[in-house]
Amino acid sequence: MNFTFLEVKDSNLLEDVFKFRYKILLEIYPEYLQNLNLSEEKEYDKYDPYSVHFAVLDENYEICATVRLIHSSPLGYPTENYMKTDSDSFQRDKLGEMSRIFIDSKYRKLKTTKCIIHGLIKLIYIKMIQLDIEYTYGSLESNFLRLLKIYKLNYVTIGEEQKHKYFGLRHPCILYTKQLVADNPELDKTIGEPS
Repeated sequence: MNFTFLEVKDSNLLEDVFKFRYKILLEIYPEYLQNLNLSEEKEYDKYDPYSVHFAVLDENYEICATVRLIHSSPLGYPTENYMKTDSDSFQRDKLGEMSRIFIDSKYRKLKTTKCIIHGLIKLIYIKMIQLDIEYTYGSLESNFLRLLKIYKLNYVTIGEEQKHKYFGLRHPCILYTKQLVADNPELDKTIGEPS
């Protein structure tokens, strides 16, 4: 399977990202969408303007996965705004949050998901270095947290498992950029590569 990994800079593609997110949320959290009372079949929130968006395209150039990296948000971050954490000692200018990590159901097989996650890690790591992000929040379900650890995204829990305002039981977590590259040394080679 050939995938294309890219940072979303085109406004039309960003609209497609929002439509894709709506589609996935309709499958996994329909009650969340019902509460939003959206007039269009697009899902976006107040953090999107402060985010770098990434998309994965399949062989037909259809979006099959997305993730966003929120940074420099004057609104704070979803994890700290909706969850209780054991730590608030992170430097604000070095902090971000990864969220809306969605993969189309037809690509949710272990090997294919690994390929998608690893391609996204490469792009996100480059952006983390460019933005000088040292740690990245995440609000993760137990199963997804275990899966990400298998794929060498070693998030550390920073609070008890708790009910997220919108998305059920989650762990507030942090991902250290230094640990990410320690666990994935090939990422160091991506810095300086043409984008």
